[in-house]
Amino acid sequence: MRERRKRLYDLQHSYNERQITTVIKGDKLVFPSNGSVYREKVNRPSADELRILDASSDKIETKVFEGKHTEDNGNRFSSYAAEVSSVKQVNQALKKILRLPRVSSATHNVYAYVFTNSEGVTHEGSDDDGEHGAGRALLREMKDNNIKNCVVVVSRWFHSKIGPRRFRHILETGLSATANMA
Repeated sequence: MRERRKRLYDLQHSYNERQITTVIKGDKLVFPSNGSVYREKVNRPSADELRILDASSDKIETKVFEGKHTEDNGNRFSSYAAEVSSVKQVNQALKKILRLPRVSSATHNVYAYVFTNSEGVTHEGSDDDGEHGAGRALLREMKDNNIKNCVVVVSRWFHSKIGPRRFRHILETGLSATANMA
């Protein structure tokens, strides 16, 4: 806990050097100008990381649950989910899902995760992968539906523009994968 607090102070100092006002509240760094909270980001594994087959990645015991597949005007959507309880498991699940032959060919792979670690700290994050706002929307939908300890990946194969309907498809297919986990 001390290390986390020290890291927050270091982050606050680096923002203050750039003349960005921040406030530490509990175990969070808050930006008072807009109310945003600093969150650590789990980075998407690069293609090179996915290709590297080291001994530990072959022993991934993550079970992947598949959601429904949807098509709209030539655009295809599919989803996958896995149970997670640590950042390492999030990365392992992402590697396993993104290695699936069907997923690796997708135009966009949007993901979101929420989990509570063994210390009771809740971690959450998302990535849009070019679908602006889709990762955050998926994360919000997961939180609204009280879905925890889970990572969800929604893949989209782009064919034509379908406007905001794409968000409905991303959210529906994403939640269908979590429903299959139960």
